[in-house]
Amino acid sequence: MNENGGIRVQVGEVGELSEIFQWKGEVEKGLPGWKEDEKVHLGEELSDVLLNVVRLSDVCGIDLGKAALRKLQLNAIKYPADVDYTNNYNIKKNRGANSNLPIV
Repeated sequence: MNENGGIRVQVGEVGELSEIFQWKGEVEKGLPGWKEDEKVHLGEELSDVLLNVVRLSDVCGIDLGKAALRKLQLNAIKYPADVDYTNNYNIKKNRGANSNLPIV
């Protein structure tokens, strides 16, 4: 934190996280085939990103919990569970339907 209360955003942490997945292709639940040290490294990088996001939201005065809930509501309207997203027509038809969503 600097003398004005600001922080330097550590965007490099996101780059380090994305590097892990760069050549992995599709990632399956539970990371079968990954070595234990790769999983530990992934956990460390995910933690770095999480801690930076939490700190940044605090400095910016954003209620991260509230913002996340609002985003879930927006996504539920934009991408309804009963829509077949393998059909391109249904995807286009449902875009932009979230304009009347109340702010949490």
